[in-house]
Amino acid sequence: MGVLAKYLQDSFIELCPSGWTCRREVQVLDSRLAKLFGYAPAADVLLERADGERKLWIEFEVSRADPVANHAKFATAHLFQPQRPTESFVSMVSSHVTRGRRNLAANTIFLMRHIGMSAFQTTLFPSLPPAEIHRLNHLSRQQLAELTLDAHWEIERAMQVSEPLGMTDKHRIFFVGDLLEVICNLQYWNRSVLTQTGRELWGRRRVRYFVFDPKTNLFAPSKFCAYRPIHSDSASAPSIPTANMTMELYASLDESDPRFDGNRAWRHLHEHLGMRLLAVAESPAISALFEKWIEGVRDMVQLDGRATQVLSPPEWFE
Repeated sequence: MGVLAKYLQDSFIELCPSGWTCRREVQVLDSRLAKLFGYAPAADVLLERADGERKLWIEFEVSRADPVANHAKFATAHLFQPQRPTESFVSMVSSHVTRGRRNLAANTIFLMRHIGMSAFQTTLFPSLPPAEIHRLNHLSRQQLAELTLDAHWEIERAMQVSEPLGMTDKHRIFFVGDLLEVICNLQYWNRSVLTQTGRELWGRRRVRYFVFDPKTNLFAPSKFCAYRPIHSDSASAPSIPTANMTMELYASLDESDPRFDGNRAWRHLHEHLGMRLLAVAESPAISALFEKWIEGVRDMVQLDGRATQVLSPPEWFE
């Protein structure tokens, strides 16, 4: 384990929220199964609420060559020693993990959910580029302690993305935890508005904040991109590629519910996932792309009237 992961273990214990306990290197399997299998998955930290009704098994993937290995260990452990409904697996993956491996891990989260686990992936220190993560991981423990790394935000992010915001008949609704989820929601919105049904469900909505995907030059309303539905019954859940926000589900959410507030949505993307916030008018390049895109959806999107804002992924994600 690198220095940064050990530092985070210490920090999570030191900054443990009131009403919770925090322990490091907690075994998932009982000793009999661990001896039988020859491997014993252990969480970097276990956050447990004092009443025992909530547990977060948290893994820090700082620079691991194969981060999905921990996902596999926890998933196979679940097959033999099932996770309780009040427990969640949370993988926190830094920018130093390469894009393909990070996304493979993110997609493995869907597999974990399909076998009945409550599983999530989010970003570790989203504002820090790969080179800085690498540098920090090779400092001494004392040098790390002298820096201004705010582990409180890491705790808050792990707790926020794993806590349901609301329920529908078939889904629990969460904030997105991973940037890949944001981009998948963006792409789904743009595909949906090409259909008559999608356009009818969306109607005409007032929007000020948009997400921008530099790889496709597409935009989408940030509120649509900020939420993730998880099917309550994994056995009847939809296929993995469509397990994102949909027009049907979005249209059914209660617009008056403060948990689905547009300001909370863009702030989550900016503050917790490290997405860059920029007024469209401040960038001629983005302004030109936005004007081209908005022409195709002007009958569906009414601009807020205030300065249009765009959220784009951190540079390391592109």
